Amino acid sequence: MNKPVDFTYIRYANCWEDADLLVQNTEPFAHANILSIASAGDNSLAFLAFEPKMVLSFDINPTQLYLTELKQKAIQYLTYGEVLSFLGFDRSRERLKIFQRVSPHLSEEARNYLNNHIELIKNGIIHQGKFENYFALFRKYVLPLIHSKRKIDALFIRKTAREQQKFYDHEWNTWRWRLLFRVFFSKYVLGKYGRDPRFFDQTKEDVSASIFERAETHLRSTLVSQNHYLDYQLRGNFSVNLPFYLRPENFECIKRNINKLQLCKGMLTDLPVEQKFDILNLSNIFEYMDEENFMKQADFLPKISNANARIAYWNLLVDRSLPSNDPRYKDQTIHGKDMCFFYKSFHLNTVTT
Repeated sequence: MNKPVDFTYIRYANCWEDADLLVQNTEPFAHANILSIASAGDNSLAFLAFEPKMVLSFDINPTQLYLTELKQKAIQYLTYGEVLSFLGFDRSRERLKIFQRVSPHLSEEARNYLNNHIELIKNGIIHQGKFENYFALFRKYVLPLIHSKRKIDALFIRKTAREQQKFYDHEWNTWRWRLLFRVFFSKYVLGKYGRDPRFFDQTKEDVSASIFERAETHLRSTLVSQNHYLDYQLRGNFSVNLPFYLRPENFECIKRNINKLQLCKGMLTDLPVEQKFDILNLSNIFEYMDEENFMKQADFLPKISNANARIAYWNLLVDRSLPSNDPRYKDQTIHGKDMCFFYKSFHLNTVTT
């Protein structure tokens, strides 16, 4: 029997769902009520750039809520440059001193957790999740066996579509890339070092083959040169672009609206039906559920949604989509390309009742 999922450590230090795709398709508007999975907090914070009435960020993992709260308070009480250095986007030797300024504003639970794991702060917290450490292992031990730093940098140079395809086919897609990618991103290795074995309970397909196919499609496209998620995975930081919530053009508006972010521990069905939402970002929570539990969630969503509410969610390895034969849901056309290419699909529905 698999062990229960461990909620005592940071699983994701960054959100790995494309925030640009999310806001482009949910179309946040002023005074909207927004529900958003917390995860690392990034995408919940991104919604604040659109002057919402409220963003309720929820998660069953209290550690992810502590991380989200830390980012919230850092944005509220620090300058833009201090936020970048404190969280780990820029180098700094002053993170512990900066934390002393942020710490009094945290909840007691978040403050106690971070004080007991102070190395997370010292080393730059955006690099301290299990998933981020998984990519660090790949960069340190696997990628050097496949490609040089010069070749990795060359991947991100802007090219025409034909040039990018040629680069991937003749320079990048070596036998070592194919072999070691499939080993490192196998169900066993990914479950043990990157995610959690229980997250694959509903997975039937070949994990490494599926992810490799999506990676290949993306790496042959011109999107590579502007993909900050891939940049972090292969080079260890966001040098191509920053996440949406920390781009200079968004920061001041998010800071101004920072108190509109509320945190809530629990599952989707723990939320009171009295609260109604206009936009719901559900990440990829559905694929962790069996079919019966998923249908319960699908039945619950209209109870907390305003008419024409937009529901956005991803599938990684398990197909879970709100039932097309349910008249309460209407499928919407997806606009834009998903920079988080390892996801199988992105879904958008509106609630009709």
